[in-house]
Amino acid sequence: MSTLINEIDARTRLAGANQMELLLFHLGTGEVFGINVFKVREVMKLPSLTRVPEADSRVLGMANIRGTMVPVIALRRALGLGEQDVDLAKPECKENGILIITEYNASLQAFHVAAVDRIIRTSWSQIKTPPALVRENNKGAVTAVTMLNDSRMVLILDVEKVLSDICPRPDDEVYAGLDVRPELKSKCILFADDSSVARTQIRKALEKLGIAYIQTTTGKEAWDYLTELAEEAVKQGLPQVNRIQLILSDIEMPDMDGFTLTKHIRSDPRLAHLPVVLHSSLTGSCNQEKGAQVGATDYVTKFDPKEFSQKLTRYIL
Repeated sequence: MSTLINEIDARTRLAGANQMELLLFHLGTGEVFGINVFKVREVMKLPSLTRVPEADSRVLGMANIRGTMVPVIALRRALGLGEQDVDLAKPECKENGILIITEYNASLQAFHVAAVDRIIRTSWSQIKTPPALVRENNKGAVTAVTMLNDSRMVLILDVEKVLSDICPRPDDEVYAGLDVRPELKSKCILFADDSSVARTQIRKALEKLGIAYIQTTTGKEAWDYLTELAEEAVKQGLPQVNRIQLILSDIEMPDMDGFTLTKHIRSDPRLAHLPVVLHSSLTGSCNQEKGAQVGATDYVTKFDPKEFSQKLTRYIL
């Protein structure tokens, strides 16, 4: 266990070259699941839990992780895959499973799983959009898939979807303070994000602000669209694309990640002038540093509507 934890700690410092690493785990149902190592803070045995009265049934309780109270989510239950027997009276029992501690939007949460397997490294080009059947099952919480050498499919977890299902926030609370600004109505943003939850949040925020948008779901799809815009500009005798004023990109996406997308944009003189804002749930400073290295204009953490609005308007006005 300690070796795995040390391996995760070391690998979370890696980034670049359209590469990513997955922590593989199981829920006792036969499928292999994965989560990006960048989201993982720690892996540990199930500790003693404090029950929360009237809590959502998918929340097992709260764990004290070095002085921080962290909600523990029963992932198998959250994905609609049935129950996993857990004897909370014997938290150290091997059969009780493992906790994967993750960081999302500057907060910690723990996912209860049956067992962790290993870490694999792969290219984002090998990460694909899930088939419709996979997408419709697992409560819609599988954002991508990849294949192992033994031909097994890895289902990559959409942390945002799981958390939003358990702790939904009303729109009037999330988007409070965002209002249409007349000077933004002539502006257009292209954004790329593979998470359905994130895309919905972005769309609603942009509509509140009165900003037009072009939506894509992967870095590759965004790059293909940008290339088309660049070719259209050349045909019109324009040296640069002027149809959009900013590109907003997630970091973790199938086919091409946000870092690679940013590098491509900066290497094309028809697109290089456009601001690129990385928008990610990855809150570590190493990700912001990597973004700066590849030419990103700025970085905003998911999902803070106020910061989102401030940074976008700063670069398009």
